[in-house]
This record gives sequence, C-alpha cells and structure tokens, in this order.
Amino acid sequence: MNWWSVVADWLMVFGTLILAAVAVFRDTIRGWFYHPRFHVSTKTEPPDCVAVAFTKPDGSFVASSIYLGLCVQNVGNATARNVEVYANALERQRADGGWERVGAFPPMNLKWAHLNGMYFPSIVPGMGKRCNIGHVVDPARRQLLHEEPPGINLTDEQTSLAFEVVVLPNHRGHIVGPGKYRLEIFIAAENARPLCRVVEISLQGKWYSDASQMFRDGVGMRITAI
Repeated sequence: MNWWSVVADWLMVFGTLILAAVAVFRDTIRGWFYHPRFHVSTKTEPPDCVAVAFTKPDGSFVASSIYLGLCVQNVGNATARNVEVYANALERQRADGGWERVGAFPPMNLKWAHLNGMYFPSIVPGMGKRCNIGHVVDPARRQLLHEEPPGINLTDEQTSLAFEVVVLPNHRGHIVGPGKYRLEIFIAAENARPLCRVVEISLQGKWYSDASQMFRDGVGMRITAI
C-alpha cells in the first residue's frame, strides 16, 4: 500500500470539506472578523445641537427652537445596516438626589436627523450620522405647536423638552418640564450588537433668544456609560 497516496487522498477530502464549510458559513466566519462597532458622542453646541425655526407649509415663521442631537459613529470595519436608536427609559432626578422613572414616557425609537425615520439605511466605517434626541421650543410660542407638557402648569417663560420619538403619543408623555434627566438608549443595527448608553440632560427652565447662550445656560447634555 502506498501510504503517501492514502495520506494525499485524505488531505484532499479534508481540504474539500473545509472549502465546503467555508462556502456554507462564509458570512458567519466573515462576521467574526468584520463587523460594525458604534461610538456615541454629543456636545451642546453645533453641529450636534442647533437652532431651528419651526415654519408652516407656506414657509411662514411659527417658533424658534433648539434641537438636541447625538452623533452615532461606526468605528468598526464593516458597514452597519439599518441602524436604529431606541429610547428605552427616562428618569428624572429627585430633590434628594435620587432618580425615579418617568412612567408616562413611551419607550420608542428616536428619529434620525434630516430623515425623520426609524432606521438609517447604512453607515460605512469611519462615518457618523446624527440622531435627534429632542427639541426645546420658545415657551412663549409653545401653544402654537401643541406641546404643553401634561400635568405640568408651566408659564410662557418656562421651557419644556419634547423628545423626538417616531410616533407622538396622544397623552404627550414624550414632553417634560425643567429638571435633570437620564435617558437610556440602545444603538443597534441589523448586523451589530446593541450598544447601551445614558444621555444626561439638564433643562434649566429658562429660554434665551441667543442660541449660544441657550447652549451655555439653558440646556446641557452629555453621554455616559451604564
């Protein structure tokens, strides 16, 4: 018996099986080495946070506002597909320093800036896209947008924050008054594991017509880990 011939035959069989397995599980194997990975950041200044005017369909002015956003970056080595940002829970700080859940807040996806949709089709490696967290409107014109927070009697000088959820609930539980808040979010994609972060928001309650002063004294944001 030619042992070298037998060994060569077995090596050929083994190699064929390996190639077949690679062909069948190619995407899975590729996913072990190539996958998206997210990094989230924000600064209470442009371009993450910007002044935006609400207008009617005919272009006439309705109200001034400040939009709060965050930047979702793909720091991995593969394109992220159908990326979403999910607002899981909202907490408000109590006077004693503790935190309690805002029960009326609806867990829901947030809107992507400019798209106003739930999913961003793709984010290639090295690129970032912005997602809207919420907006603060000039309180003197808040009633024109029907954004009075439920159960809170605010004056027309006190600000409120409306979160940019994809569907506005009838009970307006997505609108809150002045205070310090923690919003738990999950950033996920069709081909990426969810990343959990907390957005800390401080709404001081006062409106400033100058956007830079509003960003400095009226509202603030930062990202923290769980």
